[in-house]
Amino acid sequence: MAERALADRVNEVVDVLLARGNATAALADPELAPLAVLAAELRHCPSASYKDTLRAKLMRRTRMTTTLAPEKVREGFTTVTPYVRVPGEGLVSFLAQAFGAEETLAVTGTAGTHREVRVGNSMVMIGEGSAEDVMPIRPAAFHVFVPDVDAAYERALAAGGESMGVPEDRPYGERAGFVKDLFGNHWYIATSLGSTAVPAGLHTVTPYLHPKSAATYIEFLKEAFGAVEVARHADAAGVIRHAEVRLGDAVLQMGEGGVDPRPVSFYLYVSDVDALYRRALDAGARSVQEPTVRPYGERVAAVEDADGTQWWIAQPL
Repeated sequence: MAERALADRVNEVVDVLLARGNATAALADPELAPLAVLAAELRHCPSASYKDTLRAKLMRRTRMTTTLAPEKVREGFTTVTPYVRVPGEGLVSFLAQAFGAEETLAVTGTAGTHREVRVGNSMVMIGEGSAEDVMPIRPAAFHVFVPDVDAAYERALAAGGESMGVPEDRPYGERAGFVKDLFGNHWYIATSLGSTAVPAGLHTVTPYLHPKSAATYIEFLKEAFGAVEVARHADAAGVIRHAEVRLGDAVLQMGEGGVDPRPVSFYLYVSDVDALYRRALDAGARSVQEPTVRPYGERVAAVEDADGTQWWIAQPL
């Protein structure tokens, strides 16, 4: 029903725009707004065949949005959960000391230990162990929002972190300090200078990517997972210093320059794992694991994109 209703709304907007009507009311609909903006930008194309192509593309985005939105997600999780792999113990302790993290699950198997921790309103998955047959050990980067950045920064250093920059008021609307943990992960610790410590639409822990080309990577996320671009800020040379995309109820941030590319891993909850797995392959990702039912009650597939980031696509059964 949700897919059909959204498809109907998209059709109505396209019809209004092609008739030179006023479709601004669509901007109040969070599902419809990004599709309406795209349609408005391309409405002046005179080719009838292109208009048909536009409508088909919008319908495809509509289906992707519905495929991405999971019917159910494990309690406390969002659509996208970062998955950090480290060679041994210590990351959970660092997160607990620095940010008050609480471990909610620990399961040990032949490949090591799988842990899940809650940091504020976010979940982080952690894999411990030297086995790298599927998921490699690679440092990641995170934007973590706290009520008092100065205090959290000092706690992070006391927990074994290395300073990458002392807390200062930043021109982009937050007070932030930067720390590298004992495994090489980067933590951009911040307190928003707005009305709340965590900016609207973000979570306590927001993954921060450093792709080789942010523009290329954003297009991949759109094609593979139906991501919606919500922000892009480039400098005079065209380098994208900061961008944000939304996948379901989660946001990924990214920026070019200053930091080497840092491929990571994500656990992505969807409503149709097989469909999104195939779409990701069509968008240029390579298969890591075909869809299969796992003993913990989820159907899971995995792909790796051109930047090396792995996506573990999961559908709760």
